[in-house]
Amino acid sequence: MVRHSIILHMPHIHSHAPGPRRAPLLIVSVVVAMVAIFAGTLVALRVGIGAPRGTVPALAIITIKSPSTTPFWQAITKPADQAAILDVTPSTIPCDTPNAHSDPRQINVVINKKHCLSPRSFAPSDLVTIGGATLTSAAASAFGKMADAAAAAGVPLSVTSSYRSYQSQVSTYNTWVAQNGSADAADKVSARPGYSEHQTGLALDLAAGSCGLECFTTTAQSAWLITHAADYGFINRYPRGAEAITGYSPEPWHYRYVGVAVAQDMTARGIPTLEQYWNITGGDY
Repeated sequence: MVRHSIILHMPHIHSHAPGPRRAPLLIVSVVVAMVAIFAGTLVALRVGIGAPRGTVPALAIITIKSPSTTPFWQAITKPADQAAILDVTPSTIPCDTPNAHSDPRQINVVINKKHCLSPRSFAPSDLVTIGGATLTSAAASAFGKMADAAAAAGVPLSVTSSYRSYQSQVSTYNTWVAQNGSADAADKVSARPGYSEHQTGLALDLAAGSCGLECFTTTAQSAWLITHAADYGFINRYPRGAEAITGYSPEPWHYRYVGVAVAQDMTARGIPTLEQYWNITGGDY
């Protein structure tokens, strides 16, 4: 959806007084206009008129520069130079048909670009917070044990993100759209609302202190998780080399709770993704 900036209009000066009294007003107007022209004025306004709910208003910019061949009073409306924000609501996103792994209340649920949450506004009923992570009760309990073990091993874990509601994911996704310049670019690194594992309460993002995201890859914490996460029921959900299957760029910081039996079996059999383990379609939208 194209956003438009606001036209600046100089107000007309109306006076019923005799002619000589209009001169001071005209001089003041000219002086103000000259100051604006030579100083150069940047006006940035957040324009939200008509924006759909759940979107971030585009940034409309009007620039008056000097020197210029176009008189300032002839400034025209132009589209805002900002990425279009994707309008995503539960009623407009297509969703896959139910299957054996589509119940978001179960730890065997598979959420990806082909399989969204049903309902898309789903929220877990048993969220608890342990060790800085807000997850379902089973996942939180398992994470608490894993975090204690990691700390005892000298590699304490920090949580940067865990449960996110549908509306929170709207904001998160649109932030990536704005930052990356397009929905296509954002889709490689962020899930659309209703398609995020974080909404299940079974996934969390980890860090080593302030070292998160790509920085996390080379940390002792990441190495420890690769070896021990399965013992607590967690897997790295988006491993390197599986982009065509998961639909996302590698995320060594993103861990998903699937239960000890499944996590250990996947590790023992060398199966890197849930899509391959349960024969679920994956890839892009």
